[in-house]
Amino acid sequence: MAWNNLEFKDFIEDFDKELVIEHAPKILYSKKDKEHEAFKSLVAFFVVTGLLCIYIAVTFLLATIWFTIVGFILVIAVGAVIDIFLIITYLKSNIFIRPLECWVEVYQQKNHFCFVYYPVFSGKCHPNKAKNIIYKCYQEEILKNKIDVTQIELYLEKKGESLEPIGFYFQYGEGKAFIEEKINRDSWKYFPNEKSLNKNYLATANWDHQYEWKNDLALDYDKLHTYAQWVVKSWNATNLKPLTQEFKETMNWHLRGIESTPKLKPWEGNISSQTYENKDAYRDLEAIEKAIEIFIGKGKKIEDLKDLKKNIFFIQEYFRDLNVQT
Repeated sequence: MAWNNLEFKDFIEDFDKELVIEHAPKILYSKKDKEHEAFKSLVAFFVVTGLLCIYIAVTFLLATIWFTIVGFILVIAVGAVIDIFLIITYLKSNIFIRPLECWVEVYQQKNHFCFVYYPVFSGKCHPNKAKNIIYKCYQEEILKNKIDVTQIELYLEKKGESLEPIGFYFQYGEGKAFIEEKINRDSWKYFPNEKSLNKNYLATANWDHQYEWKNDLALDYDKLHTYAQWVVKSWNATNLKPLTQEFKETMNWHLRGIESTPKLKPWEGNISSQTYENKDAYRDLEAIEKAIEIFIGKGKKIEDLKDLKKNIFFIQEYFRDLNVQT
């Protein structure tokens, strides 16, 4: 037996749409989950601003001895242009990552149902600054956008005329630092529905937007406080939408390593002992490592932007050619 993908309109003819909204997992996310800030640009901005202030003060002090209006305007104009460039560079880098919307699919196999939720984040930031730049090139050339799509499955059973939640299945990222570079995407784990009671929301566990429970997060003092403020994202009829083929094509779904079909089979019994591994789970990270090996060297460690030097243009072209092949 296999899961059948239901048309959403057919599902809500038998069940209320509010059922899908009611059970949509609330997401607890950190406001410090953001792109790497260009601190050097900010520091340079203050340095240039300080020098301009000193120049203006000295100019007025020595106005009776040495002063030319043309030179004064030229220096101020050049300094202002540099300042504007530096502050814009900083502001463009200071981007917060947050959940934007959630898409959903409904599957059925006789008396069992599965709501597959896809919380969508505005982006994703690799903790390694150099690899983050390469990752952005991969997203632009292969995925065609920087949106990050995650996946949470909720299993339900039909009892009488109602659907009763059984449990959740998702990539469980508890126990590691938020910026731990190495992540385990084969960490899918099942939790009974009781785990979600008493406002025990799902929280983003790391930069890759895997999840852990709010109660788990409360036990991790460093993560909880270092990444405060934590904000709850809930879903409604406006930002929770049935997944469409059009959206899948826009997101280049087949290149994201997402297997939409539910992973577990409750009708086979002992659902908590069932496992799942995705052969395409590391598709994006493997592509990044391959690019580093080709253009920078096998086994070479890169951490800062200067490590990329001029190779970034060749890496971008490499991903562009790779996109043609896919």
